[in-house]
Amino acid sequence: METYTVSFGDTLFAIARRFGTTVQELIRLNNIVNPGSIRVGQQLLVPTGTGTPQQPAGGTFATTTVGGLRYTLTTDRRQYQRGEQVQITFVKCNVSRSTIRLNYNTGQRFDIAALRDGREVWRWSDDQFFTQAAGTERLQPGQCRTYTATWDLRNRQGNFVALDTFTIRAENVAVQLRNRFVQTRIEVVSRPSPPQPAPGRCPRTNMLANPGFEEWVNPTTPRQWVGTNVRRSGLVHSGQFAAEMGRDVSRQSILRQSVPAGPRLNYQITFWARERIRDAALGRYTLEAAIYVYDRSGRFIGRVDPSFTANAIPDRTYQQFRFTTGVLPAGADRAELRFIFRPLTRNTNSVIIDDVDMVCVSR
Repeated sequence: METYTVSFGDTLFAIARRFGTTVQELIRLNNIVNPGSIRVGQQLLVPTGTGTPQQPAGGTFATTTVGGLRYTLTTDRRQYQRGEQVQITFVKCNVSRSTIRLNYNTGQRFDIAALRDGREVWRWSDDQFFTQAAGTERLQPGQCRTYTATWDLRNRQGNFVALDTFTIRAENVAVQLRNRFVQTRIEVVSRPSPPQPAPGRCPRTNMLANPGFEEWVNPTTPRQWVGTNVRRSGLVHSGQFAAEMGRDVSRQSILRQSVPAGPRLNYQITFWARERIRDAALGRYTLEAAIYVYDRSGRFIGRVDPSFTANAIPDRTYQQFRFTTGVLPAGADRAELRFIFRPLTRNTNSVIIDDVDMVCVSR
């Protein structure tokens, strides 16, 4: 058995899939009366050990044994369309009868990459920051570690990848186990033609999912958003959480989400932002709130990108910001809202975003 701590956004179904068991087994092991009421921080017993994990329904699955560790790699689906996110789970379990000691050169413990025809197009660690101190990890017999990552189907240049089959490859980066992988395959397929809005119709509801950043895959990944150098914050405009850009204040931070959009339509974006003051209290950065427009083949066809300096963003309270896209060009099929935090030399502060709204305002 292993003890698992429930995180924000977890469900019994997601936990069961992650550990290769069933909801019924989790209920039995933990004497759960109401399966819908598990709480953040709750400790659950989960079966791991030497059993064979189950393949997730609708997703991909691969497993192999490396140096006494069983690697298990899963994705939440087998086929994806541009604009969707690949949820990847990598689990390593000690299936030997002895304690395994793993040595690391940095704070990084794992890595995941996507390859097309053997050529790497994306790597999870490219957008991560790791401490440079060496470390050691010990796994007792039957003990496991679980890691998650999200890929937004873009390559290193920020463009959508081709419609093709891709290999998802995971590894433990311990010194003695480098370059020994487990891998599975997914497909990127075309999207069906979206329904066209009725003439004169322009829905005014918020197009964004998780607009208040209340749901998080983990402390650095808001659900339905793709972020780099981002973390969950309790300094909120409303609700329980917000998104802090500039976890490392010296590095660029990006937070983005893609939604369907139509030609000859005008969209309004509203968001709330504030500055978080760090030790030296020197805000030297720009915050760009951009709309990138793509056609149905994923080709970039236009952008709107207002930029705000540190002087425009308050440091102790939230302020509302608003801009419109103007009428989108012919051929528009998707719009990506992209926040970009760009630190300048000697910057010490970060920016917190909350309550983002994107609505159609006119034809």
